Amino acid sequence: MANVADVSASPPTLRSGSLPELIDRETRRRLRRKVYVWASVTLLVAAVIGAFFALRPKPLPFAARFRQESVTQGDLVREVQATGRIEALVTVAVGAEISGRIAYVDVDYNQRVTQGQVMARFDRAALQAQLAQARAATATAQMLLAQAKTEQSQVARTLERVSRLYREHAASDADYESAQASDRLAQQRVDASEAQLAAQRATLALAQANLEHTTIRSPIDGIVITRNIDPGQTVASVLQSPTLFSVAADLRKMRVIANVDEADIGEVKVQQRATFTVNAYPERIFQGEVVEVRNSPVVVQDVVTYGAVVEADNLDLALKPGMTASVRMRAGSVNDVLRVPQAALRFSPPEQLVPPQGRDPGPAVWRIDGEGLRRIPVRPGLSDGEQTAVIAEDLRPNDRVVVDLTAGGKAAYDSAKSNAP
Repeated sequence: MANVADVSASPPTLRSGSLPELIDRETRRRLRRKVYVWASVTLLVAAVIGAFFALRPKPLPFAARFRQESVTQGDLVREVQATGRIEALVTVAVGAEISGRIAYVDVDYNQRVTQGQVMARFDRAALQAQLAQARAATATAQMLLAQAKTEQSQVARTLERVSRLYREHAASDADYESAQASDRLAQQRVDASEAQLAAQRATLALAQANLEHTTIRSPIDGIVITRNIDPGQTVASVLQSPTLFSVAADLRKMRVIANVDEADIGEVKVQQRATFTVNAYPERIFQGEVVEVRNSPVVVQDVVTYGAVVEADNLDLALKPGMTASVRMRAGSVNDVLRVPQAALRFSPPEQLVPPQGRDPGPAVWRIDGEGLRRIPVRPGLSDGEQTAVIAEDLRPNDRVVVDLTAGGKAAYDSAKSNAP
């Protein structure tokens, strides 16, 4: 207890300075800490605000929102495009009129042949036997006809004698009627024999023709482009004549059967110039002319096309039958005209710039005017699918017209539209 009393009774000892000085020093420390805190907070807020304004995307310039292309001046050609197959002007399919086994083949691919030249032969043994049989049957029919005519002559003489006696009342009615019946029967035998002889003669003619058909000959002068048979092969000609060879008359003149879409066929005319390329010679352009526009439609999976025939020279024989050709037919042309991109005529400005209800009807292009778009009416003409010839008072060559929104412009107007009340 004495120790506690002693401690409590002893006053604290100050190291240095008086009490007011200590209080003043503590106050200054606290003030400095507050100043540091407020300064730090102020700097942090300023940094956040600065970062916000620095990182915030800047507004896209008006002109950068649109993709533009130049107006040009020059010639414009309208072409109808199509694909087709190349073939010879005249191609003859050489077929077989009989069935049988091929004995030998005399020609091959790319071989030149003349009209009447032997190309192949069938085995003739069976047909030669048929011919001999037909000749024998014809001879038999001729003999039977001769016998029938001899009998008919005898019966006719008998009828004449009985008729004379009958008129003289020396022959009975039964004898007369019997003689008449015998004459009719003899005449029927003659008629039947004549019909049989005619049938046998027809069989003989058919056997002779079949034997002649065992030799396959070229019907024209030309070049063999296909061969579908080999020696020993059996050919069946039952329902239709099989094609043994294909012969092209002249490969120095070819044609393309171009399949033109129904939407374009009205622009294709006879005597139009045409060009085409083939995969074998992609850098070479072949020249031709439209010689025929067919009226028969070709429908494949609900797609309707019409055939346009383009003829072209092939003096170096570069073009082969069956090649695929990409054809361009010249449907029209204009010279020295203003040309605008087709996309410029299709462009429609955002609703934020030009409300739909405030737009004028009719074709037009749009040009950037300051911070807005200016509508320029045009009168369109011929188009090649990429550019269109136009007549416009306020357009000049090298003017820039809008063809579409850029990605940034599309995003800006989409955002503005979504944020609109």
